[in-house]
Amino acid sequence: MRHPIIKAAALAATVALASTACGGSGGSDGRTVTFAAYGGDGQQAETDAWLDPFSEETGIEVVQDDPVTYAKIEQMVETGNVIWDVAQGGSDIGLTGNPILEDIDCEVVACEEFADGPFPAEQQGVPVFIFSVVLAYNTEKVSGTPTNWADFFDTETHPGKRAIDSSVGFRGMLEAALLADGVAREDLYPLDVDRALGYMEPLKDDLIAFEDATECINLVSSGEAVMGNCYNGRVTKAQEEGQPIDLAWGQQIYYCDYLFVPKGAPNKDEAMELIAHITSAENNGRIADHISYGPANPGAEVSEESLANSPTSNQLEGEDAPIVPDDPWWLENREEVMETVSEWLAS
Repeated sequence: MRHPIIKAAALAATVALASTACGGSGGSDGRTVTFAAYGGDGQQAETDAWLDPFSEETGIEVVQDDPVTYAKIEQMVETGNVIWDVAQGGSDIGLTGNPILEDIDCEVVACEEFADGPFPAEQQGVPVFIFSVVLAYNTEKVSGTPTNWADFFDTETHPGKRAIDSSVGFRGMLEAALLADGVAREDLYPLDVDRALGYMEPLKDDLIAFEDATECINLVSSGEAVMGNCYNGRVTKAQEEGQPIDLAWGQQIYYCDYLFVPKGAPNKDEAMELIAHITSAENNGRIADHISYGPANPGAEVSEESLANSPTSNQLEGEDAPIVPDDPWWLENREEVMETVSEWLAS
């Protein structure tokens, strides 16, 4: 059963009304924590997997808000009007020495449990779940079964257009191109962007660039593109809707969202408790029962029913092992790479 999501604005209005009616400082004696993410199916899955159970176990009410933007967090901190206690986002916010974020209390949060995983806990952020970009292909247009990105770049064996995400500077796809061109994984960084784009040059005329993830599914399922680099969860959903689309787990490109605490969060103690609950080995795998994500905690387990669609449960080995982009390198070079890729596409 889905429970209604209590939004921060609605709670603030309720508290203000109660305060006026009672003629006092108002509010209940119960503890609250405000959680902000991106809304939609993802936040509903988090509600069902983690937020509602946390409230039931601790008695702490979880108030929710969306969408998260880094600009909002910065504005809250600068004005001293911080209303979010826990926010979700990517590592690109900067999770070390960031003046708008609190340090994670690793006495409360089991930071050490992430040491052996693909994404370690950072000074100011804890991994929450893993999703991936996969090679998606149209089952009616592609003969045989593609296995990894080498098939994406092979237009002789698999002719046709390719959908490619141009919104992130070909993050992950540059790594895939270099691997297909014979670069060893341990030698990927610093990325040789020019070499990667040179390898992609022969299929440049077959690329259809997109910036909205929904476009990837539409392009591939319609057959306008025979392959694309799409989010795994969106491919699964399209399959369930009967679209002629499938995916290859080989060299899936891992992405990870993190939980962090804005500087000056009003309920910092409750924030650390919530992060500890969500990211624990005991609870982190629950997300896979509600959406096609995988746990970020390497010690978390995924239920038998959810194994087929979870990225972390479909982690292959050898040359087909997941590609894990180097976050520090991308954080430092992202703007320059995006400009280079944009110029390459336009040339």
